[in-house]
Amino acid sequence: MKRLAPAGFTLLLLATIVLIARLGPAAPEVLAWQPAGELAAPRAYGSAVTLTTGEILVVGGLDRDDPHIVSFTSELFDPLTGHTRVLNQLLPGRVNGSVTLGWDGRVVMAGGSEWVGDHWAVIDRVDVYLPLERKWIQGHSMLQARTGQRATALLDGRVFVTGGYDGPRLIGTSEIYDPRTDTWTRAAPMPYVRGDFAMTTLRSGKILVAGGLAGKDSAPTLTSIFYVPELNEWLGGPPLNAVRVLFAQAKLSNGDLLIIGGQGAASGTAERYDVRQGLFIYAGTLVIPRLVADAAALPDGRAIVTGGLPESPSRRDFSPLSRTELWDPVTNLWREVAPVSSARAFARLVVAHRGIYQVSGVAYDEHADASVERFVWR
Repeated sequence: MKRLAPAGFTLLLLATIVLIARLGPAAPEVLAWQPAGELAAPRAYGSAVTLTTGEILVVGGLDRDDPHIVSFTSELFDPLTGHTRVLNQLLPGRVNGSVTLGWDGRVVMAGGSEWVGDHWAVIDRVDVYLPLERKWIQGHSMLQARTGQRATALLDGRVFVTGGYDGPRLIGTSEIYDPRTDTWTRAAPMPYVRGDFAMTTLRSGKILVAGGLAGKDSAPTLTSIFYVPELNEWLGGPPLNAVRVLFAQAKLSNGDLLIIGGQGAASGTAERYDVRQGLFIYAGTLVIPRLVADAAALPDGRAIVTGGLPESPSRRDFSPLSRTELWDPVTNLWREVAPVSSARAFARLVVAHRGIYQVSGVAYDEHADASVERFVWR
């Protein structure tokens, strides 16, 4: 019998070890929330966006336990160190404005409701953040004052703004801001007034608007429409599977839009706008129905939703959920993963360095929250 040469025996042994390792049980995936740091001050209803520098800009919001009620500051949270830096420029104390990352990494903060001592006033003010210079400059005012509007960056870096409220009244006007020239241009209004809807820029450049409150009676809707920038026209879109308002949304890595939960019958389900089919597709049943939650997409195509309020007739107090769920596009199923420590509604989830960060939000009994947590997967 011919003997194996020592080198050949070694190769055979290594191949066997590799084969055994591959056949062994895989290590369970870690999906968990970790403490990441603290904001300089608690903020409820604040806004957050990840800058081109990798920092997270946090701006606006309120704290009912603060004598001033609203926050006049903005701050930079560094995901690498967990430290925050308060910028020395003061801004109007406001909520419900739009904060959008546009051309050259500039952040456009537009409109919102400003606290003026004893009431909220709808404003047309625009502030633009320059990330490399770490400073705010005041931009040209919007063509119409509005609050609770939706905004998204066009493919060329301009910012498209539409809908929202002028006080209690829904509006349907649209306008486009060019950060290069600091100018606003009027755009075609929506076919009918709308607020609290989902909106995203598709890879084709079209803008998708879906759900929310619409029409003269401000009724929840399952309609969707598209804005086509090159034509300055609105086109009809496919219907959602359910009437939705107060839901969460996340743009997936493949360009689809995931819409999750909401008020009423839609609170326990999700649906996905499939770009290839041009339709809204059922995207599973949540473990727990919820509204005013927040969601974010993972780079691998999955998504999480956390927080919000339980949609239940027995709800008597403001007790946000800590339970977090993960959606898998392969199975189209939701499952619970590790809960977040600081439960809150109206939170902001932003993707930054090696994780998804939860900032701002309304905690138990409607208190503002300062803690920052990071969701990790490995």
